[in-house]
Amino acid sequence: MRPDIAYAVNFMSQFNSNYTEEHWKAVKRILRYLKGTLDYGLLFKKTNENLFGVVDADWGGNISDRRSYSGYAFILAGGAISWEARKQRTVSLSSTEAEYIAIAEASKEAIYLKGILNSIGLNTENITLYNDSQSAQKLIQNFGYSARTKHIDIRHHFVRDCVRNGNISLEYLSTEDMPADVLTKGLNRNKHNFCSTNLGLMNQQYQQ
Repeated sequence: MRPDIAYAVNFMSQFNSNYTEEHWKAVKRILRYLKGTLDYGLLFKKTNENLFGVVDADWGGNISDRRSYSGYAFILAGGAISWEARKQRTVSLSSTEAEYIAIAEASKEAIYLKGILNSIGLNTENITLYNDSQSAQKLIQNFGYSARTKHIDIRHHFVRDCVRNGNISLEYLSTEDMPADVLTKGLNRNKHNFCSTNLGLMNQQYQQ
């Protein structure tokens, strides 16, 4: 699957057994988009950048159950090598909590990818995750517990250990520059193209 349609496909898959004409029209839009971008693919090239991730969340993005969407992508050699767009399993009570959970899920993938890279001789000590929520980052870097975190499932606090142990580091990236937006919500054409390009999706025919 291409990262530029990951959110759309995940969202529409909720209605596989209970769809309406509106859902069918939405699916046909995805198919028309794919037909118009048949020459697009992920382009990898030699760069001096280490593996890094971009992670985002859309708080309460699903109006039917108010569960948020998480999205992350990991980029190496100029293109995405791993990505996910998924609805969170619980309802987040704030945008900070939604982003916190998204970063925790991305951290699990970071540890997995770090192990793969190290096993093939690409020594990776630390993976940087870029996120557009400064409040979530402060919550993670504050290793104590507070009223804002006591209701969050304990499994999500795994991310604090990742930061403490130096496996990942967190950096701020503004919402306007966040490529992971395409994995959490529907976007206008300009922002969609911006995100797709920054995840390494290119017109292969044009590149040739």
